[in-house]
Amino acid sequence: MIKAWSRYSKSDANAPLIMEQLLKRLLDERRAGNQEASADIEVYNILLDAWACKALFHNQDNRDNSNPAMASQRAREILVLLQETFETESTSIQPNEESFSLVFHVVNKVEGPTIARRVLAWMEHLYQKGKNVHAQPLKKHYIMLLDAYANDSAGLLAEGFIRHMKATGLVQPDTLCYNMAMKAWLKARKGRESAEHAQLLLEEMPEKDIVSYSSVIAAWGASGMRSHAVDRAEELLQDIYDSPTLQPNTVVLNSVMSTWVKSRNPQAAQRTRELLDTMNQSKGAYPPDLISYNTHIHALSLHAKRPGYAQRANELLLELEQKYQQRQISFRPNLFTYNLVIDAWSRATDYDAAWSAVRVLRSLISSDQTPDPDTFSFNQVFVALSKSIKPGAAALAEKLLAYMEDAYKLKMHPHAKPDLIGYTSVIVTLARSRETDAAERAEAIVQRMKERYQEGETYLRPSRACYNALIDCWAKSGKGTLAARKAEALLQEMEDDPTLSPNIVTYNAVLNSWAKSGTRCCGNQAEKYLDRMWQLYNDGDDAIAPNEFSYNTVINAISKSQSPAKAQKALRLLRRMDKLYQSGYKRARPNELTYTSVLSSCAFPPETMDAKTRRKALDTAIFTLHELQASRYGQPNEVTYGTFLQACANLLEEDELLLRQIIEATFEQCCNDGQVGEMFLAHLKSAAPDDLYHELLADVSTNSEVVNVDHLPLEWRCNTRNRPRWGRKPKQDKKDASFTVKKTLKSKLKP
Repeated sequence: MIKAWSRYSKSDANAPLIMEQLLKRLLDERRAGNQEASADIEVYNILLDAWACKALFHNQDNRDNSNPAMASQRAREILVLLQETFETESTSIQPNEESFSLVFHVVNKVEGPTIARRVLAWMEHLYQKGKNVHAQPLKKHYIMLLDAYANDSAGLLAEGFIRHMKATGLVQPDTLCYNMAMKAWLKARKGRESAEHAQLLLEEMPEKDIVSYSSVIAAWGASGMRSHAVDRAEELLQDIYDSPTLQPNTVVLNSVMSTWVKSRNPQAAQRTRELLDTMNQSKGAYPPDLISYNTHIHALSLHAKRPGYAQRANELLLELEQKYQQRQISFRPNLFTYNLVIDAWSRATDYDAAWSAVRVLRSLISSDQTPDPDTFSFNQVFVALSKSIKPGAAALAEKLLAYMEDAYKLKMHPHAKPDLIGYTSVIVTLARSRETDAAERAEAIVQRMKERYQEGETYLRPSRACYNALIDCWAKSGKGTLAARKAEALLQEMEDDPTLSPNIVTYNAVLNSWAKSGTRCCGNQAEKYLDRMWQLYNDGDDAIAPNEFSYNTVINAISKSQSPAKAQKALRLLRRMDKLYQSGYKRARPNELTYTSVLSSCAFPPETMDAKTRRKALDTAIFTLHELQASRYGQPNEVTYGTFLQACANLLEEDELLLRQIIEATFEQCCNDGQVGEMFLAHLKSAAPDDLYHELLADVSTNSEVVNVDHLPLEWRCNTRNRPRWGRKPKQDKKDASFTVKKTLKSKLKP
């Protein structure tokens, strides 16, 4: 009957209880004198198997409410009772190899490696002390425990168990055991620690196989050590090439490629291409698979700002599709492949990059043969459009967003759920478009999000990033005071909502809205918000700590105001930034833009400014340029010099002689600094009298009356923004440069 009930062990949760009752009855009859009522180890093993089945199967499909660990514990109790009975009583029932294996297997699976390790230690003790020769642990037991450690990501325990195996000598660890331990370290994801321990295990192994190398390379790839990980992966790959018994396979080469990708090394695209070519030329020994191609495309995507990389990723995608259609390969690009190509176009700087991303997305939408797009597919297209300067980007983004909403609602693309990233990216696209009604359209999007949130779509509640993008959109709308007031209203709405606490980006956008408002009071309003930011920061809100962008924006706002003393105001803010930075507040470090903004406040004097105030503004401009040349915050660029010329031209309208002297000295210094660019030439043409302009550029050979940058000597323009870094001059010593210019200008300004 016990054997009959054993047939129901996997289907009836009560089977082990009934079998145990039958066994107990059998033993009771035996004690009562029934000599035919006997139980051997086979009967006990059947009972142990029944409890193991209850632990392993019945609780996986919720057919029994009992804890699976309880069934496993009962199997352990029966085995311990058998062994203790065998040791204390003269009985022929001795646990055998099957008994120990059944219990160890279920304990390892259900109760975990910690309890299984205790059972294995007990088995080792029984065997070594001679208490039960059948308790000898087998190699499969050690491998099962190592596999459990690997599944639990317990690298340190697995490595310690390898050391235990070597110390006891019952079973010496072989290649498979070491591979299991390295797998445990790989899954532990402890960065450098995992990689170094896996490397040590590899060096300790008596015999290595290709799986060993693959595990260690993957561990280095996941270590986060970037350049060092690449070096180690390449060394291990070379060891494989040098081995007479091993050759790389697809998995190993994929691991090396992945290590290159994770390193963010600029050479990753080139190296992964070389490895992919090696796989293609292996004549089937280790052919590339989809992971190989995706890894190379991923490398191209991460460095897609480099010319041609995004195009190469796109061509590789089309090549894979063509090869699959022609049955040259057995796999076709998956959604990850398409998303990588879209991501590459979102990073590229090509003029048509966003439109190329849209074309890839349309290929996903329009074809039944391609994967169905997901949220990431749409979002990366939105990101690409948000970076585009091509006309029509905003309208296209809005159309795609509307399509995404409808397609998800109609379950056409069930995995393309619109989220905050997509909506925010569309608002950013509208802000960059500078279209006249962009702000109103962005506000309509946020309003639509609010309405859908109130209808129950909680994932569409506008976030701080959405509000920040909308404020920025109003700031760039060109709507003057209306835009600034809208920005203020949105800021107030965020402050009233505890889940939308404004940060530095929010306040900087509000500052920018006032700076671009063009109103007479824009400088005062910007200063008011800067003071408010300091008050909040001093009250403990570190997220609103003013930074250099805050100060630069306020100085820019002051430069656009109509205050006669705006040059002195701007200079005072610069002095304030300098003192803050010198005192240890590193967030407000002045830079070239700061000094240029101060010069801009001098360059546009109000019409009502008197001669005395004009002279103060001129002194401020000269002092600011001198200080930048002597400071450690940067050096003048073509915008700085151009703005300085504009300031001098507007402030010295009635003193042409002094203006000519300053222009000559400034032109000489700009040429020495290699900063003569298009903007400087334009300001020089506007500020200098015609004869002086032609005199200064007399050495420039050109067949046309208009002089452009290409006509200039290379040393005049080698440090401008658009020049390659290899053609730049070494930086001149700032003290020497400052002394030369200051001495020259002071001599020109002497009465």
